[in-house]
Amino acid sequence: MLGEFEYLMLTAAARLGEDAYGVAIRQEIEDATRRRCSIGALYTTLDRLEAKGFIKTRMGNPTPQRGGVPSEWCA
Repeated sequence: MLGEFEYLMLTAAARLGEDAYGVAIRQEIEDATRRRCSIGALYTTLDRLEAKGFIKTRMGNPTPQRGGVPSEWCA
Protein backbone atom coordinates (compact mmCIF):
# COMPACT_ATOMS: atom_id res chain seq x y z
CA MET A 1 0.00 0.00 0.00
CA LEU A 2 1.24 3.49 -0.85
CA GLY A 3 0.69 6.73 1.00
CA GLU A 4 -0.41 10.01 -0.53
CA PHE A 5 3.13 11.41 -0.70
CA GLU A 6 4.39 8.24 -2.37
CA TYR A 7 1.67 8.58 -5.03
CA LEU A 8 2.66 12.21 -5.56
CA MET A 9 6.29 11.17 -5.99
CA LEU A 10 5.47 8.45 -8.51
CA THR A 11 3.21 10.79 -10.48
CA ALA A 12 5.85 13.51 -10.55
CA ALA A 13 8.58 11.07 -11.62
CA ALA A 14 6.36 9.64 -14.36
CA ARG A 15 5.50 13.13 -15.62
CA LEU A 16 9.13 14.22 -15.67
CA GLY A 17 10.51 11.08 -17.33
CA GLU A 18 14.24 11.43 -18.01
CA ASP A 19 14.24 14.75 -16.15
CA ALA A 20 13.07 13.12 -12.90
CA TYR A 21 15.83 14.13 -10.53
CA GLY A 22 15.36 15.18 -6.91
CA VAL A 23 15.02 18.94 -7.35
CA ALA A 24 12.67 18.61 -10.33
CA ILE A 25 10.46 16.11 -8.49
CA ARG A 26 10.34 18.42 -5.49
CA GLN A 27 9.32 21.38 -7.68
CA GLU A 28 6.66 19.30 -9.45
CA ILE A 29 5.15 18.25 -6.11
CA GLU A 30 5.23 21.80 -4.73
CA ASP A 31 3.59 23.15 -7.91
CA ALA A 32 0.86 20.49 -7.83
CA THR A 33 0.06 20.70 -4.12
CA ARG A 34 0.98 24.34 -3.41
CA ARG A 35 2.68 23.02 -0.27
CA ARG A 36 6.34 22.97 0.65
CA CYS A 37 8.18 19.66 0.24
CA SER A 38 11.24 19.09 2.41
CA ILE A 39 14.25 17.60 0.70
CA GLY A 40 14.61 15.11 3.57
CA ALA A 41 11.06 13.80 3.05
CA LEU A 42 11.70 13.61 -0.68
CA TYR A 43 14.83 11.46 -0.46
CA THR A 44 13.45 9.31 2.37
CA THR A 45 10.41 8.57 0.22
CA LEU A 46 12.58 7.89 -2.86
CA ASP A 47 14.52 5.33 -0.81
CA ARG A 48 11.28 3.75 0.42
CA LEU A 49 9.82 3.55 -3.11
CA GLU A 50 13.02 1.97 -4.37
CA ALA A 51 12.96 -0.61 -1.53
CA LYS A 52 9.35 -1.45 -2.50
CA GLY A 53 10.43 -1.92 -6.12
CA PHE A 54 8.42 0.96 -7.60
CA ILE A 55 11.40 2.94 -8.88
CA LYS A 56 15.10 2.56 -9.52
CA THR A 57 17.51 5.35 -8.77
CA ARG A 58 20.97 6.10 -10.05
CA MET A 59 23.45 8.91 -9.90
CA GLY A 60 23.33 11.05 -13.02
CA ASN A 61 26.26 12.75 -14.69
CA PRO A 62 27.11 16.29 -13.58
CA THR A 63 25.63 19.03 -15.74
CA PRO A 64 26.32 22.76 -15.93
CA GLN A 65 22.62 23.50 -15.29
CA ARG A 66 22.90 22.08 -11.77
CA GLY A 67 26.32 23.48 -11.00
CA GLY A 68 28.19 20.34 -11.98
CA VAL A 69 26.73 18.28 -9.15
CA PRO A 70 25.64 14.69 -9.93
CA SER A 71 21.96 14.16 -9.29
CA GLU A 72 19.75 11.24 -8.38
CA TRP A 73 17.48 10.11 -11.20
CA CYS A 74 14.38 7.97 -11.06
CA ALA A 75 13.05 5.53 -13.61
